[in-house]
Amino acid sequence: MQQSTYPAYELQLPLEQRLLAAGRSLFAIALMTVLVMTLEPFPMSYEAIPTLDGNPVNKYGYSALAALALVGLFMFADKRVALTLLRPAWLVLAAWLLLSSLNSIWPDLAFRSGLFTLAAMIAATGALSLPENARSFRFCLTVMALAVLGFCYYGVLLKPDIAIHQGFEIESQHSGLWRGIYSHKNIAGQVMAALGFVGLYLWRSGNRKAAVLIAALSFFFAYKTGSKTTLVLIPAVMVMVLAGRVFASRSLAALLVFCAVAGLAMMTLGSVMSETLDTLLQWVLPGTTFTGRTDLWRFTLELMETRQWVGFGIESFWPGPIVMTAEPPFELNWDPRGIVNAHNGYLDLAISIGWPGLAMGVIVLLFLPLADYVRCDGARENQRAADLFLMILTFMLLNSFLESFLFSRGNPSWMLMWISVVGLRLTARHRLAP
Repeated sequence: MQQSTYPAYELQLPLEQRLLAAGRSLFAIALMTVLVMTLEPFPMSYEAIPTLDGNPVNKYGYSALAALALVGLFMFADKRVALTLLRPAWLVLAAWLLLSSLNSIWPDLAFRSGLFTLAAMIAATGALSLPENARSFRFCLTVMALAVLGFCYYGVLLKPDIAIHQGFEIESQHSGLWRGIYSHKNIAGQVMAALGFVGLYLWRSGNRKAAVLIAALSFFFAYKTGSKTTLVLIPAVMVMVLAGRVFASRSLAALLVFCAVAGLAMMTLGSVMSETLDTLLQWVLPGTTFTGRTDLWRFTLELMETRQWVGFGIESFWPGPIVMTAEPPFELNWDPRGIVNAHNGYLDLAISIGWPGLAMGVIVLLFLPLADYVRCDGARENQRAADLFLMILTFMLLNSFLESFLFSRGNPSWMLMWISVVGLRLTARHRLAP
């Protein structure tokens, strides 16, 4: 299929075109910044149990962002780019997310949650589709990253009681670790890793001053979150993706990413579903339980057996009676009743939309993006942007085996992950002008 090209940006453009370009950038910056900062920065508490009345932020905030994105797409975006976003696999998965609500004990809540999730995804998709060229895209990323970092460091320096974990909180072991504008240090660590990758992208694109500032602030903040998973994955992801660039083979990078995801899948969920894999894991890493997560996963797999093929609907399992009235699991390391998620994004996705839904999710989040990366346009700008998107996507895919944020509309990690999926689609189908 012949590839289209974004129009090149020239400084000597008529006033009308310059205003149009500025409008597109402002739309993109607003959407990216709000989605990554979340609609509720500096949360004082976390509401684990959803209510049928709904959160006004969800009702109006994400709907407004989706509407803003659609307005921006209709007013500014290239029609060929917009049509590229109507990917059949994405549409099928979106339909399955909504249909899964019919199996929920709270169908209204699950359907509304599905709609808000899709609204956030539409907003993220629109944010990435609006910049008209690479320079505009880098400018949007720079402003977004500096805004997020600015608010996070503002919180740490001037509002440490809410931006740093305190000893009186439920997870008192996290006392002194940074979380910035987010509810937990792990979320902050994931976002900071992604912003660090943005800094690397800006460096490779020649924006050296902004690159150093963003990368230094991001990686230092990630270090202060104390998230060991984040600190291990950052260099590992860089090596995997940039190895393809060193050896001039995008297929090599895609293969390394696939092997890493498959390997971690077997070590985590695979170890609780297969005695052979568990024996192998314990032989390699004796006593490994992923901080007690394996007990939680076994408990979850037992409870979801009744609806494992259709799911319970989004946000309908953990606060529901099947978990809350379960027999006290005295043999486990912790009590899963009242917990907010399975601490494994893939398992939570299966809980919500069943094993077939998980299979579709893996296709949309892993196989199709890797294929897009391999098919990426050969232009330098496309390659650099594709490397950025693959780094963020790989980092989030691997993190999802120990954290749960897939299709979680209010989680910035999911927003960054979906932006990367869309970005790889666009870099494979359209040439990004300098």
